[in-house]
Amino acid sequence: MKLFVFVLFFLFGGLSLGTSANAVDDAGEQTDDVFQLEPITVIATKTPKAPLDSPASVSVISEDEIQAFNSEHPFKPLFRIEGIYPRQYRGLADYWSRPMIRGNRALVMVDGLNWYDYGHYYNTGAIPMKDIERIEVVRGPFSALYGTLAQTGVINYITKIPYDMEAEGSFTYGEDNTQFYSARVAARPFAAPDDPESLSWAEKNLGDNFFFSMSFKYRTTDGYETNPTYKTLSAPVTGGLDSSIPVATNVDSDINPQTGDTRYIVGTQGDNWYEDYGAFLKTGYEFSDDSKVWYSFNISQFEYGWEGGKSYLTDDSGDLITSGDVYIQDGSDYYLTSLSDTTFTATAYQKESFVHTLHYDYSVPGKVDVNAIVGYNDKETQSHSVASAYTKVEDNDLIQADLSATFYMMDSRVLLTVGTQGVKETAEVTKYNLSSPSDSDSWASTQSQDSGESLTWGTFVQAEYTPVDFTTLYLGGRYDHWWATDTEYYDINGNHEVGEDTDDGQFSPKASVVCRLGENGVLRASYGESFTAPSLYYRIASYSYSIGGETTYAAGNPDLDPTTNKSWEVGTEWEFFDKHLRVKATYFQNEFEDLIVNASRNYVINGETVTIKRRTNAESADVDGIEAAIEAILPYNLKGGIHYTHHWSEYTQTEVNEAGWEVAEVPTDIFNFWIGYFTDFLDASVNLRYSDSVYDDCRVPRFLRLSSHVS
Repeated sequence: MKLFVFVLFFLFGGLSLGTSANAVDDAGEQTDDVFQLEPITVIATKTPKAPLDSPASVSVISEDEIQAFNSEHPFKPLFRIEGIYPRQYRGLADYWSRPMIRGNRALVMVDGLNWYDYGHYYNTGAIPMKDIERIEVVRGPFSALYGTLAQTGVINYITKIPYDMEAEGSFTYGEDNTQFYSARVAARPFAAPDDPESLSWAEKNLGDNFFFSMSFKYRTTDGYETNPTYKTLSAPVTGGLDSSIPVATNVDSDINPQTGDTRYIVGTQGDNWYEDYGAFLKTGYEFSDDSKVWYSFNISQFEYGWEGGKSYLTDDSGDLITSGDVYIQDGSDYYLTSLSDTTFTATAYQKESFVHTLHYDYSVPGKVDVNAIVGYNDKETQSHSVASAYTKVEDNDLIQADLSATFYMMDSRVLLTVGTQGVKETAEVTKYNLSSPSDSDSWASTQSQDSGESLTWGTFVQAEYTPVDFTTLYLGGRYDHWWATDTEYYDINGNHEVGEDTDDGQFSPKASVVCRLGENGVLRASYGESFTAPSLYYRIASYSYSIGGETTYAAGNPDLDPTTNKSWEVGTEWEFFDKHLRVKATYFQNEFEDLIVNASRNYVINGETVTIKRRTNAESADVDGIEAAIEAILPYNLKGGIHYTHHWSEYTQTEVNEAGWEVAEVPTDIFNFWIGYFTDFLDASVNLRYSDSVYDDCRVPRFLRLSSHVS
């Protein structure tokens, strides 16, 4: 079956050779000013390339498309391209988001700075979407350029540099009292006036080379019910019932996907409320068209929780049962359980981040390009559990420094790119017992403390060689070495441990060939190896949480190995009708080794499901697939696309899942259709998206979603 679909796609590409690249639809000419500027991206090679000339499948999402796809959420624009499963648990109140590409999470960056926290999750609300100029996406193994986490793809959100005065504000209101406010202003304030004799000091010395932008956003929602409260009851009562204990009848139930046990839905934890704010500042100076420096500061804070938790249980008379002992009737069987003040509560979260980024770009056209980045990301997360009477504080800092240079040789037929990157990350996780369970600040004593530090240093080199005009060869690799030190954690039994230091490294090679098939088509093939080093969270973090009467405990594992991937792909891409129609297809194969998974044991204690987890390198898997896309610039300022992704995935070696099972978080089919209307005054879109079932800690059912947006 895989071979059959693979051949179909490339037969389609071959048949397309006969289509004229110069045929132009007269009706589409009116859209040329809006769409015809060819995007240039550096994400696939760190050298300027049009997507068609890149050695991998690249997508560039423009500012107009971001606005048309609801810019307040960074995942929404990703729906308009192929191959991405934006893994989310809930709507706005979701900072565990992580977009999946080809069977693994993609590396997410903002202006080249790693946006993940120490657990390899990232706060979607912290991305300043009003300031995003474009989103660049490349698929495939890219550890050869970006190091850890770039196993199957990279997503980079790029912020704007203003060239004119800009001012905008917006307000959105929706159901559940959902509100979104935003404002942005940007300018080059010291441009010289018409009268040269009245220049100020700033106008003389800074001129129109100095720029700045500032933005602010605020979002809030009362939310909706997301988490039922469950009771898992092991054995029915034998003998007579206590007449003083009420009996709940007509209680709904389902099957726990982790244990296979019947669980009873006794209530809800209430509406999942959410609130966040963020501010972004960017300022810089352009020395010339080929040299500039800029600095940005991004602050974000959000919190969410549940409010209005309640019982669903009623007796024969219809009276609500809210606390104390209760019998649950299921047919002729009766199960004894109890309700308390904390049964219908859930853990609340608060997260804040402060991000500083400094960029410097310098170029001598045709000779050398130099790029430098220094970034600091300071993050803190607090979680408060009323039921367990604790507050957990997670402090996590990341410092990143990049330096790269590209040298142009032999009349630019040879490009040599070299670079180095250093990343230092620290984390400290402290759990405090509370004197008052409902007061998150009533810290009484320290229950546990986990900590650790990691340092990664990577160096890469990449050569591009164009022996003839229609063929470009790429060969490169990167070596990353990391040191993990000062590891302290609590094991699965609650014992304090000090882990041994880690000293390890990984080499990631990559080779590609790109063949131009005429002016409008390309055939590309590549092989690469990539890796993801164990996160600090996996190594040190012990945690527990309760959701709906089900409690999970987990502990870190400092002895984890990196997950590795060997991947190859072959693809074709075509542009027709004066670039009004783009068609592309890619077939890929991934072989993952040493996947890090949760080894779990499940128990039922006093009617609650208790899960004990520990991270381990337990599995290998294959994820193969096809990505296909057709995008068109249409008459009347319309643009649209059809995208399809199919995965064949299975575990090939496993201790947790069964061999032959589909790989977690990898949907078999993803289909997307969208159409947008773009003018200088109005952007609008309609998007239809289908995703097949996904297996995770629980089975996420298939969904079909229709959405629309006007701005």
